[in-house]
Amino acid sequence: MIIFHCLENGALVRRVAENLQTLPDNMLWADLLSPDSQEERFIESSLGLDIPTREELAEIEDSSRFYDEDGAIFMTTTVVMGIADRRPENAEVTFVLTKRCLVTVRYTELSAFRQFETKSSRQPSTYSSSHQIFLALADAVVDRIADVLESVQVELQALSRCIFDVRKEQRTDLQQIIQQLGQHRSLLSQLGESLFSSTRLLAFYRLHANEPRQGAAKGLLKALERDVRSLGEHQARLLGDIAFLLDATLGLINIEQNAIIKVFSIAAVLFLPPTLVGTVYGMNFESMPELSWSFGYPMALGMMVISAIIPYAWFKFRDWL
Repeated sequence: MIIFHCLENGALVRRVAENLQTLPDNMLWADLLSPDSQEERFIESSLGLDIPTREELAEIEDSSRFYDEDGAIFMTTTVVMGIADRRPENAEVTFVLTKRCLVTVRYTELSAFRQFETKSSRQPSTYSSSHQIFLALADAVVDRIADVLESVQVELQALSRCIFDVRKEQRTDLQQIIQQLGQHRSLLSQLGESLFSSTRLLAFYRLHANEPRQGAAKGLLKALERDVRSLGEHQARLLGDIAFLLDATLGLINIEQNAIIKVFSIAAVLFLPPTLVGTVYGMNFESMPELSWSFGYPMALGMMVISAIIPYAWFKFRDWL
């Protein structure tokens, strides 16, 4: 599907392509969402471009992701999708800046693009050039990352309270906490990859586009680069928090396991003397004088009880229990 955004009466208007005869007048942005081969050929023939295929979008070399060709700038960045569904995945988006318009190629729905369309509908006269649209889309991607990082920080604070809650009845299952920390760690890693890709995107755009040398675009580009750097530092801090919480959780699990082993060890020591007494008096030799005593049986039972009480009292005295 191709979605055209055209400038009409100073406002950015969204149109879904109904036919592929000609490009709309005053088109500033052509958004290719999961395009088929016919749609790709139409854009390529209309703009004289070679639109990257889905396989080419997955390339990681700089020469495949960032290059200029015949006056057009090709930039591919990584965006995280599926965050709301708790199944984050990396998706590739290609921005193609030409003298006439911006072309984006993507194969999945992205919340950042929906947010930009909503914002542009409220401020239709703000975006009057393809460069402004590109920078606004990049800003929407960065804002989405910032929102996700803020959400992760809130969830980590909640997990921290659960881990260090002194009330055991209020403490969440530690195994479940480890799973949640692992999910947050994976999400932060993907966000870090997206931030790194955005850094490369903005740096390449600064070097190869003439628009950033102008006032408003230059200021927005500087703000975007500053935001990406600060978000990268914030993401690194959250990774450190996750490492600390993971170590603390594993430490608490070890403490609980040691407490359990301690109970079993003490129980084994407590029952060792009675077992020894019972073993001795279970041999039933004729030469054992206690066998003929009328109080021999109660005496043996008393010895077993006393032999268990003495170690227990010693452990309590040493504060081992």
